[in-house]
Amino acid sequence: MPENIDISVVIPAYNEEKILPKNLESLNNQETLLNYEVIVVNNNSSDKTKKIAEEYGAIVIYEERQGVGWARSTGTAYARGIIIVHIDADTVVPKNYLEKIKDHFKNDEDLVCLGGQFYFYDAPKWKNILRTLFYKPTCYFAKLCSWGKLGPTGGNMAFRKSAYNKTSGFNAHLKFGEDGDLTIKLGSLGKVKVDMNLKCGISSRRYNFDKDFFLYVLNFFSLCFRGKPYKNKLSSHDKE
Repeated sequence: MPENIDISVVIPAYNEEKILPKNLESLNNQETLLNYEVIVVNNNSSDKTKKIAEEYGAIVIYEERQGVGWARSTGTAYARGIIIVHIDADTVVPKNYLEKIKDHFKNDEDLVCLGGQFYFYDAPKWKNILRTLFYKPTCYFAKLCSWGKLGPTGGNMAFRKSAYNKTSGFNAHLKFGEDGDLTIKLGSLGKVKVDMNLKCGISSRRYNFDKDFFLYVLNFFSLCFRGKPYKNKLSSHDKE
Protein backbone atom coordinates (compact mmCIF):
# COMPACT_ATOMS: atom_id res chain seq x y z
CA MET A 1 0.00 0.00 0.00
CA PRO A 2 1.20 3.56 -0.67
CA GLU A 3 2.66 5.43 2.27
CA ASN A 4 0.29 7.91 3.92
CA ILE A 5 1.73 11.42 3.85
CA ASP A 6 0.18 14.02 6.14
CA ILE A 7 1.88 17.08 4.67
CA SER A 8 3.92 17.79 1.53
CA VAL A 9 6.17 20.85 1.53
CA VAL A 10 6.85 22.18 -1.97
CA ILE A 11 9.79 24.54 -2.61
CA PRO A 12 10.45 26.08 -6.05
CA ALA A 13 14.17 26.65 -6.50
CA TYR A 14 16.20 28.39 -9.19
CA ASN A 15 19.93 28.71 -8.38
CA GLU A 16 19.43 28.77 -4.62
CA GLU A 17 22.59 27.00 -3.41
CA LYS A 18 23.48 29.82 -1.00
CA ILE A 19 20.17 30.19 0.76
CA LEU A 20 18.51 26.77 0.49
CA PRO A 21 20.41 25.11 3.39
CA LYS A 22 18.74 27.38 5.99
CA ASN A 23 15.36 26.48 4.58
CA LEU A 24 15.90 22.72 4.55
CA GLU A 25 17.55 22.68 7.97
CA SER A 26 14.50 24.39 9.48
CA LEU A 27 12.25 21.77 7.89
CA ASN A 28 14.41 18.91 9.12
CA ASN A 29 14.20 20.33 12.66
CA GLN A 30 10.40 20.19 12.89
CA GLU A 31 9.11 19.00 16.26
CA THR A 32 6.29 16.79 15.03
CA LEU A 33 5.19 13.19 14.64
CA LEU A 34 3.56 14.00 11.31
CA ASN A 35 4.64 12.05 8.28
CA TYR A 36 5.80 14.76 5.89
CA GLU A 37 7.80 15.01 2.70
CA VAL A 38 9.92 17.89 1.39
CA ILE A 39 9.91 18.43 -2.36
CA VAL A 40 12.38 20.78 -4.04
CA VAL A 41 11.40 21.66 -7.61
CA ASN A 42 14.67 22.28 -9.45
CA ASN A 43 13.68 24.88 -12.05
CA ASN A 44 16.73 24.73 -14.39
CA SER A 45 19.31 25.55 -11.74
CA SER A 46 22.90 25.69 -12.98
CA ASP A 47 24.45 25.69 -9.50
CA LYS A 48 24.46 23.09 -6.68
CA THR A 49 20.76 23.44 -5.79
CA LYS A 50 19.99 19.81 -6.65
CA LYS A 51 23.01 18.43 -4.79
CA ILE A 52 22.28 20.46 -1.65
CA ALA A 53 18.58 19.48 -1.63
CA GLU A 54 19.50 15.81 -1.87
CA GLU A 55 22.08 16.14 0.90
CA TYR A 56 19.33 17.42 3.22
CA GLY A 57 17.08 14.50 2.31
CA ALA A 58 14.62 16.34 0.10
CA ILE A 59 12.89 14.81 -2.90
CA VAL A 60 14.15 16.64 -6.00
CA ILE A 61 12.03 16.85 -9.13
CA TYR A 62 12.99 18.70 -12.28
CA GLU A 63 10.89 21.27 -14.12
CA GLU A 64 12.50 22.60 -17.29
CA ARG A 65 9.77 25.12 -18.07
CA GLN A 66 11.01 28.29 -16.42
CA GLY A 67 8.93 30.19 -13.90
CA VAL A 68 7.48 29.87 -10.43
CA GLY A 69 4.04 29.05 -11.81
CA TRP A 70 5.37 25.96 -13.54
CA ALA A 71 7.44 24.97 -10.50
CA ARG A 72 4.52 25.24 -8.08
CA SER A 73 2.16 23.43 -10.45
CA THR A 74 4.58 20.55 -11.05
CA GLY A 75 5.49 20.23 -7.38
CA THR A 76 1.87 20.14 -6.30
CA ALA A 77 0.99 17.54 -8.91
CA TYR A 78 3.76 15.30 -7.55
CA ALA A 79 2.97 15.90 -3.85
CA ARG A 80 1.25 13.06 -1.98
CA GLY A 81 0.22 14.90 1.17
CA ILE A 82 -3.30 15.52 2.42
CA ILE A 83 -2.17 19.09 3.09
CA ILE A 84 0.16 20.87 0.66
CA VAL A 85 2.46 23.58 2.01
CA HIS A 86 4.25 26.03 -0.27
CA ILE A 87 7.24 28.03 0.89
CA ASP A 88 10.05 29.76 -0.99
CA ALA A 89 13.70 28.73 -1.07
CA ASP A 90 14.60 31.59 1.29
CA THR A 91 11.85 30.81 3.84
CA VAL A 92 12.91 29.67 7.31
CA VAL A 93 10.15 28.08 9.39
CA PRO A 94 9.84 27.69 13.20
CA LYS A 95 10.03 24.24 14.79
CA ASN A 96 6.27 24.02 15.35
CA TYR A 97 5.34 25.25 11.86
CA LEU A 98 3.85 22.02 10.48
CA GLU A 99 2.06 21.26 13.75
CA LYS A 100 0.39 24.68 13.66
CA ILE A 101 -0.76 24.10 10.10
CA LYS A 102 -2.12 20.66 10.99
CA ASP A 103 -4.09 22.09 13.92
CA HIS A 104 -5.70 24.79 11.78
CA PHE A 105 -7.05 22.31 9.26
CA LYS A 106 -8.02 19.77 11.90
CA ASN A 107 -10.02 22.33 13.87
CA ASP A 108 -11.80 23.96 10.91
CA GLU A 109 -13.36 21.68 8.32
CA ASP A 110 -14.37 24.67 6.18
CA LEU A 111 -10.77 25.88 5.88
CA VAL A 112 -9.32 25.24 2.41
CA CYS A 113 -6.34 27.61 2.36
CA LEU A 114 -4.14 29.06 5.11
CA GLY A 115 -1.45 31.72 5.12
CA GLY A 116 0.72 33.55 7.61
CA GLN A 117 3.04 36.53 7.84
CA PHE A 118 6.75 37.12 7.38
CA TYR A 119 9.64 38.86 9.07
CA PHE A 120 13.04 39.62 7.54
CA TYR A 121 15.90 37.66 9.10
CA ASP A 122 18.66 39.49 7.23
CA ALA A 123 17.41 43.09 7.02
CA PRO A 124 18.30 46.26 8.91
CA LYS A 125 15.94 47.15 11.76
CA TRP A 126 14.20 49.95 9.84
CA LYS A 127 13.11 47.52 7.15
CA ASN A 128 11.38 45.26 9.66
CA ILE A 129 9.74 48.29 11.24
CA LEU A 130 8.29 49.25 7.85
CA ARG A 131 7.19 45.68 7.33
CA THR A 132 5.39 45.69 10.68
CA LEU A 133 3.61 48.95 9.85
CA PHE A 134 2.40 47.89 6.42
CA TYR A 135 1.93 44.12 6.53
CA LYS A 136 -1.33 43.81 8.44
CA PRO A 137 -3.11 46.75 6.74
CA THR A 138 -2.05 45.43 3.33
CA CYS A 139 -3.28 41.94 4.16
CA TYR A 140 -6.64 43.19 5.42
CA PHE A 141 -7.01 45.44 2.39
CA ALA A 142 -6.44 42.48 0.06
CA LYS A 143 -8.95 40.41 2.02
CA LEU A 144 -11.58 43.15 1.88
CA CYS A 145 -11.17 43.82 -1.84
CA SER A 146 -11.32 40.14 -2.73
CA TRP A 147 -14.21 39.21 -0.44
CA GLY A 148 -11.88 37.13 1.69
CA LYS A 149 -10.17 35.21 -1.12
CA LEU A 150 -6.73 36.88 -1.04
CA GLY A 151 -4.14 36.88 1.73
CA PRO A 152 -1.94 33.75 1.74
CA THR A 153 1.20 34.08 -0.36
CA GLY A 154 3.50 31.46 -1.86
CA GLY A 155 6.27 31.86 0.68
CA ASN A 156 3.99 30.74 3.52
CA MET A 157 0.77 29.05 2.46
CA ALA A 158 -1.03 25.71 2.85
CA PHE A 159 -4.11 24.16 1.30
CA ARG A 160 -6.05 20.92 1.18
CA LYS A 161 -5.01 18.77 -1.78
CA SER A 162 -8.62 17.62 -2.14
CA ALA A 163 -9.77 21.23 -2.64
CA TYR A 164 -6.88 21.99 -5.01
CA ASN A 165 -7.89 19.05 -7.19
CA LYS A 166 -11.32 20.61 -7.66
CA THR A 167 -9.76 23.73 -9.22
CA SER A 168 -7.67 24.24 -12.35
CA GLY A 169 -4.67 24.53 -10.00
CA PHE A 170 -1.77 26.96 -10.23
CA ASN A 171 -1.69 28.97 -13.42
CA ALA A 172 1.64 27.71 -14.70
CA HIS A 173 2.08 30.67 -17.04
CA LEU A 174 2.14 33.24 -14.22
CA LYS A 175 5.50 34.44 -12.93
CA PHE A 176 3.79 36.76 -10.46
CA GLY A 177 0.53 36.32 -8.61
CA GLU A 178 0.26 32.57 -9.13
CA ASP A 179 -0.44 32.27 -5.40
CA GLY A 180 -3.22 34.89 -5.38
CA ASP A 181 -4.73 33.39 -8.51
CA LEU A 182 -4.97 30.04 -6.70
CA THR A 183 -6.40 31.43 -3.45
CA ILE A 184 -9.17 33.12 -5.43
CA LYS A 185 -10.04 29.72 -6.93
CA LEU A 186 -9.89 27.99 -3.56
CA GLY A 187 -11.96 30.74 -1.99
CA SER A 188 -14.95 29.63 -4.04
CA LEU A 189 -14.81 26.24 -2.26
CA GLY A 190 -14.34 27.26 1.37
CA LYS A 191 -12.60 29.51 3.84
CA VAL A 192 -9.31 31.28 3.12
CA LYS A 193 -7.54 32.49 6.25
CA VAL A 194 -4.39 34.30 7.32
CA ASP A 195 -3.06 33.63 10.82
CA MET A 196 -0.70 36.40 11.87
CA ASN A 197 0.82 34.03 14.45
CA LEU A 198 1.96 31.67 11.70
CA LYS A 199 5.27 33.45 11.14
CA CYS A 200 8.14 32.57 8.84
CA GLY A 201 11.46 34.27 8.28
CA ILE A 202 12.37 35.32 4.74
CA SER A 203 15.27 37.09 3.09
CA SER A 204 14.85 40.78 2.29
CA ARG A 205 16.83 40.34 -0.95
CA ARG A 206 13.80 41.05 -3.19
CA TYR A 207 12.42 43.95 -1.16
CA ASN A 208 14.44 46.92 -2.33
CA PHE A 209 13.14 50.28 -3.42
CA ASP A 210 13.85 49.80 -7.12
CA LYS A 211 11.68 49.62 -10.24
CA ASP A 212 10.68 46.05 -9.43
CA PHE A 213 9.32 47.15 -6.05
CA PHE A 214 6.87 49.53 -7.69
CA LEU A 215 5.85 46.83 -10.16
CA TYR A 216 5.15 44.55 -7.19
CA VAL A 217 2.92 47.28 -5.77
CA LEU A 218 1.08 47.69 -9.08
CA ASN A 219 0.69 43.93 -9.39
CA PHE A 220 -0.68 43.74 -5.85
CA PHE A 221 -3.40 46.27 -6.54
CA SER A 222 -4.15 44.65 -9.88
CA LEU A 223 -4.65 41.30 -8.14
CA CYS A 224 -6.94 42.92 -5.59
CA PHE A 225 -9.18 44.65 -8.13
CA ARG A 226 -8.78 42.62 -11.33
CA GLY A 227 -7.77 39.17 -10.08
CA LYS A 228 -4.64 39.09 -12.25
CA PRO A 229 -1.23 40.81 -12.28
CA TYR A 230 -0.65 44.10 -14.07
CA LYS A 231 2.60 42.76 -15.52
CA ASN A 232 3.63 39.12 -15.58
CA LYS A 233 7.37 39.65 -15.88
CA LEU A 234 9.67 41.73 -13.68
CA SER A 235 13.21 42.72 -14.63
CA SER A 236 14.63 40.51 -11.87
CA HIS A 237 13.02 37.56 -13.67
CA ASP A 238 14.62 38.29 -17.04
CA LYS A 239 16.80 35.19 -16.74
CA GLU A 240 13.87 32.96 -15.89
